[in-house]
Amino acid sequence: METNSGLLRSHNEDYYIARPAFGLWILCDGMGGHAEGAMASRVCAETIAYSIIQGKDLEQAIQLSHEAVHNLGREESDSSGQPCSTVAVLLISKRKWTVAWVGDTRVWLFEKKKLQQITRDHTVVRKLLDWGVITEEEAKNHPDRHKVTRAIGIGKEHPEIGIQTGVWNSDQVFLLGTDGMAYRDEPEILSNIIINTVNPDQIVDELAYASLQIRGSDNFTIAVVGRSLENRFIENAVQKSREIWNRRLKLSGLLQPVRT
Repeated sequence: METNSGLLRSHNEDYYIARPAFGLWILCDGMGGHAEGAMASRVCAETIAYSIIQGKDLEQAIQLSHEAVHNLGREESDSSGQPCSTVAVLLISKRKWTVAWVGDTRVWLFEKKKLQQITRDHTVVRKLLDWGVITEEEAKNHPDRHKVTRAIGIGKEHPEIGIQTGVWNSDQVFLLGTDGMAYRDEPEILSNIIINTVNPDQIVDELAYASLQIRGSDNFTIAVVGRSLENRFIENAVQKSREIWNRRLKLSGLLQPVRT
């Protein structure tokens, strides 16, 4: 994973959490102004991670994050805008993957040499596309392409959450990216990068470099979860994380070790 403030901004409103021991990856893109946006994305991600680890289901965890970020706005009553955040979550458990999202942070699945976008943006431009008002080509440079229609923390009502599920296998590759990531609307380029790299770190490096060169004015966060040609990336990462977690629990003497 990698997060970067970009070439022009002095701050980064993105936030991510990776917990391979729990099969959990979270990307958030905060909004609401400098400190408020950064705090919103962090509160969103940490609330979801804590809730999942405590046994809550994914949808419930995201609803709790909405309440936490919404309450953050009340505490920051002197701010110029309501803090809020987009979010995309990948959860892998018991041979099942679940992707949940609110906003325009995206998740793709690469499988059998085909790339599929799992998420569907909650944006003004996506609605215009659905209504047939604009074309895919026009959408790439539309002035409202960054305006979201749903976000964590906006409004009292819980936002509608997008959810997709599927059967997981260790040959799949998941790509997660906030809206500053390069090639978001170029699936052929994304596919070629995944096909022609050996491991997840190389995919992240290539996309991070391109993001700085092509879309360097914006924050970006990129995560790749999936196979390596050299090993079974997810299985090894989960096993290693669980071993580290167990050692910490044993040393603390406060909790029972996690069963593997």
